[in-house]
Amino acid sequence: MANIHDVARAAGVSIATVSRHLAGQRIRSTAAVDRAIAELDFRPNTSARGLRLGRHNTVAAIVPDISNPYFAQIVRGLEETIAPAGLRVVVASSNEDADTEVQLLNRLSDAVDAFVLVPAIESDATKLALERIALPTVLVDRVLHEESAFDVVVVDNAAGAELAARHLAGLGHTLLAIISGPQTSLPGRIRHEQFVAAAAEANVEIPERFRKIGQFTQDFGYEATRELLAEPERPTAIFVGNNLMAHGALKALNEAHIAVPAELSMLSFDDFALAELLNPPHSVISRPAGLEGQIAGERILHRLAQPDAPAVKRILPVSLTLRASTAPPPRTAP
Repeated sequence: MANIHDVARAAGVSIATVSRHLAGQRIRSTAAVDRAIAELDFRPNTSARGLRLGRHNTVAAIVPDISNPYFAQIVRGLEETIAPAGLRVVVASSNEDADTEVQLLNRLSDAVDAFVLVPAIESDATKLALERIALPTVLVDRVLHEESAFDVVVVDNAAGAELAARHLAGLGHTLLAIISGPQTSLPGRIRHEQFVAAAAEANVEIPERFRKIGQFTQDFGYEATRELLAEPERPTAIFVGNNLMAHGALKALNEAHIAVPAELSMLSFDDFALAELLNPPHSVISRPAGLEGQIAGERILHRLAQPDAPAVKRILPVSLTLRASTAPPPRTAP
């Protein structure tokens, strides 16, 4: 396998000249060096080169739940954007825990050039850790505080929740329920507040017993749905705040032999792979997860090139994807 000495010899230049060329610096013998690299099929050792330049050529993506397909799509979009620039991605999961998140930031800070972070919650400890580490950071999906010194890429959670509430109220549902994620995170809080507010604007008041708040997990979606079904007067429609909770809700409805949408309509935030294959196909609020990752990658590349550039916040649109899991309420409420 050819090395940098072979390239320098074939091009008739010094090793230092080849090294400067590989680092992206201008040299007078560019054509000769490129020709030697091609003829010898030379592949530079990016890790060694990164050490010489004080770079690791690595971006860490820390997500709350590595098993959630939504976060996998973000990571894929990130990889597609930064890989052509010679950067690789390492992925870690905080398991929705702020302490674990801070530990990961500290452990990885000496081995990466930047972070793409989906915060577990709006944690001051995480914010302080990032400020101390002082590496380029892009927050995706969630924020640490509304006013952030970091680049942010999120979707329009408020618009998505309003679309859901208006759709269900427009079908004639007056017994609406919501299953929400933690209120210490942007998507959990905004989706909950906006759904309740938009329902109220449509003259539908959601009672406290129909407002279930917990974690963005399948287990919580399952337990919350079971509690709703156990009510003497149960809801005729449920809005579920993310895809994993929707999986749990669908499991509970199936176990209870509830016909969707004949007996109960259901709509959730986040599309998922099997939504179209369910019987009936599941209606969702869709958001561009892959695009979020791509934009995060673009911001990382920009931030690495211009560390002092001002922070940017991008809010991406969402849409209502109607399938067959929502319908007008039954004539006689259960």
